Amino acid sequence: MTLYDLGLVLEFLRGLVFFVQGLLIFFVAPRISRLEEARWMSFLATFSLCESVAVWDRILAPALLLPFVFSPLLQALLLGVGSASLLAFAEFLFFRSRGESITLARMAPVLVVFSLWLTGLLGAARAVPLIQVARIGEASARLGMGLPGGWLACWGLFRRPLSAGSSRYVPLIRSPSRLMGGALAMLGTTTGILGFLRVFPPSAPVWLYPALSALALLSGIALSTGLARTFAIVQREVEQWAAEVLEAQALAADRERISRELHDGIIQSIYAAGLMLEGVQAQMLEDPAAAQAQISRVMMALNQTIQEIRRYIFNLRGGLPEADLIEGLEALLQEFRINTLLETRLIVRGEVRDVISVERKQHIFQIVREALANVARHAHARKVEVRLTFGPTAFQVQVADDGVGFAMGPVPTGQGLRNIRERARLLDGTLDIESAPGQGVTLTLTVPYQRGEM
Repeated sequence: MTLYDLGLVLEFLRGLVFFVQGLLIFFVAPRISRLEEARWMSFLATFSLCESVAVWDRILAPALLLPFVFSPLLQALLLGVGSASLLAFAEFLFFRSRGESITLARMAPVLVVFSLWLTGLLGAARAVPLIQVARIGEASARLGMGLPGGWLACWGLFRRPLSAGSSRYVPLIRSPSRLMGGALAMLGTTTGILGFLRVFPPSAPVWLYPALSALALLSGIALSTGLARTFAIVQREVEQWAAEVLEAQALAADRERISRELHDGIIQSIYAAGLMLEGVQAQMLEDPAAAQAQISRVMMALNQTIQEIRRYIFNLRGGLPEADLIEGLEALLQEFRINTLLETRLIVRGEVRDVISVERKQHIFQIVREALANVARHAHARKVEVRLTFGPTAFQVQVADDGVGFAMGPVPTGQGLRNIRERARLLDGTLDIESAPGQGVTLTLTVPYQRGEM
């Protein structure tokens, strides 16, 4: 391969890099609204696409022995639009202010420069052959707009990196921003020299053109790398921001639910106890026996309210034990016993296997917690048993109480039970519920072992 052929290959690769880069900016930048410079990225995309089309047109037409795909004047105009777009992007980076929009007044300096260049190009078209017009147009566009645009963008990006909407990402974006700035400065310089050499070719070494093409290609790769890294960082910031919004919404929903449940349950019970005590005050002298009976009823109601508060606290506890399966279940039962004053018992059968993954154990703990919460709310039980049985191909978790139970038929479908069924599905397990009036409820979860747990 001769140096000339190498130069053609490098130019083709440069066109490919800038074409992909332009498409990347056009399709990705508008979606990243948190990037303050996103709307101005369209100018950089225009520069990249114009650069790629012009490079391909210049190298493919002679290689295929075809006339220019574009007329020489149109090819020069394409390079002029690309260089002006780079200058517009650079001018924004250097003089930018937060939240600035693209307006005609904001674009006035670049439009003036482009108009002067276009006027000169049209004037040259009347005096010299069109092939020479294309070369003069390329050289003047690159030296008059592309070269200062590259260095102005470099200065702007080194002075102030791209903004992602959050100060915590500034250190992360600073390095890719400076990489982009250095790439734009090098690109403006190398393409400017190439444009000048096409108009005034000196007796230079044969390796000069391939070397400049290689530098332009490396500059394009560096620019694409900086852009991709910046987009990745900003996308991460967007995802974290969205997660924070969802967390805030969930917290607000929890607060509303807690407020509603406190008002409709515990506060109403305390208010009723207060009304009963007001009645006792009037009965103290007239009927002491009735007053004493009323006080006993108030004490019973307050004890029930205390039990309800303890159950409520148990339901609000968000942390799950991170110990092994047996220790975690024991911790759940101990917490349940302290908050509800019910008798609890853990029964373990079979050969114990402590190889269940942390994620699967968390699902099991949450299922047991939800089942215990249902016992506290609805069962009116005195005793709860959790039975853990290890079998050859699956293990089983049962939560059984001695409460009031219910007649088997359509199983209640509250939110808690829906959550239990969903977690059982995630475990690839099965869920069975057995009950009868006066005989309590037994919830059975059967979970097959995964590969590596057997």
